[in-house]
Amino acid sequence: MFRRETRMLLRHYLEQGASKSALARQLGVSRDTMHRWIRAGDLDRDLDSAAVRYGPRPPVPTKLDAYKPIIEARLAAYPQLSAVRLLDEIRAAGYAGGYTQLKAFVRRVRPTPAPEPVIRFETPAGRQAQVDFARFRFPWGVRYALLVVLGYSRLLWCRFYPRQDMATLIDGLEDAFLYCGGVPQELLFDQMKAVITRDLRLEGGALVRNAEFLRFALSVATMRPAHRAG
Repeated sequence: MFRRETRMLLRHYLEQGASKSALARQLGVSRDTMHRWIRAGDLDRDLDSAAVRYGPRPPVPTKLDAYKPIIEARLAAYPQLSAVRLLDEIRAAGYAGGYTQLKAFVRRVRPTPAPEPVIRFETPAGRQAQVDFARFRFPWGVRYALLVVLGYSRLLWCRFYPRQDMATLIDGLEDAFLYCGGVPQELLFDQMKAVITRDLRLEGGALVRNAEFLRFALSVATMRPAHRAG
């Protein structure tokens, strides 16, 4: 391939009656090459309209190459080996390179441990429900979702509120109990501010529960257990 300017110049001289042999000598190519360009239509093809394709760059040899099998074998046997420890080992074997390329290679080839299996937390039917607030930001403002999840069936009740205070919590729990058909034996809270007012455990004390919530808990304790827990 040759540039558009060269094609235009050759096409101009040929149209003006220039000799193909003279043009070939001027370009330093043979007459056969000149005739092949003309037969193939190279003088008329818009080569610049095609995307330029570049092949992959050949890998550049590094001082680390000879020691990569050692590193891979060591990481296969001990995946948690640090790059610093591996640097000491391959330097003892003759490696004269730096730490940066070793660290990058170790990051690339270190085996990824298999994720630990998720153990599902199981409770008997009707025993427990988990309660929590989740914060969401919408174009019209912030809203708080009160979530109640039954531990056995994973049945979810959810409602959005403008606040996450005691009145919201009591209103939501009452509706959630009606939806579930009863009250679980236990409610699990993650130190929700509407339930826990103070944490004195670091001072040798205990969690201080909201008195209003305790009164609400006593009032619902006599309700029948949830029957939609299955």
